[in-house]
Amino acid sequence: MTDYMEALKEPTTSNGKAPARNLTWSRLDAEGFKVNWDSAINSREGKIGIGVLVRDHQGRVIGALHANNPLKGSPFDAEAYGVLLTAIFCRELGLKSIYLEGDAKQVVDLLKNHKLNWSLGGCLIGDARQLLNEYSLWSVSHVLREANSAAHYLAKDALLCSEDLYDIEVCPSCICTIVTKEMLYTL
Repeated sequence: MTDYMEALKEPTTSNGKAPARNLTWSRLDAEGFKVNWDSAINSREGKIGIGVLVRDHQGRVIGALHANNPLKGSPFDAEAYGVLLTAIFCRELGLKSIYLEGDAKQVVDLLKNHKLNWSLGGCLIGDARQLLNEYSLWSVSHVLREANSAAHYLAKDALLCSEDLYDIEVCPSCICTIVTKEMLYTL
């Protein structure tokens, strides 16, 4: 319980104030690909939607995935399944250097450390980590929902799809406005 309570605390700087939080998507400072993922749940129908958006270091869309699957599990399980699909999608794109961002702190934290977690979500994250370890470089960071909104809307859109959709070097129409705004803010 102590670890959980610590995670809820706001980080503070040396002056005791909380640092400014990044509320918008930001470009990479280095070569590579930034990959945002999110999951959405429709518990009434027992399915989840996964949204993945891959952009290069200049912010250009390289690929997007909207996928849905029947899954009766927790939000943690849905986000864990999302990060596994993200790792698979990036491998299919042939990417070698990726910087993952997601708004599910519990998933990000478990992906970063190597503690065993035998829950469904924990096993999915273990599988994702095993795939990611095949990359030449990967990292994962927790971001707020506001900085992950394109992936969030892709995930919500995925709930409406009858099949998985892959967009390569094309920005999906459901998030064009969001991506355009983010590009303007990061110039």
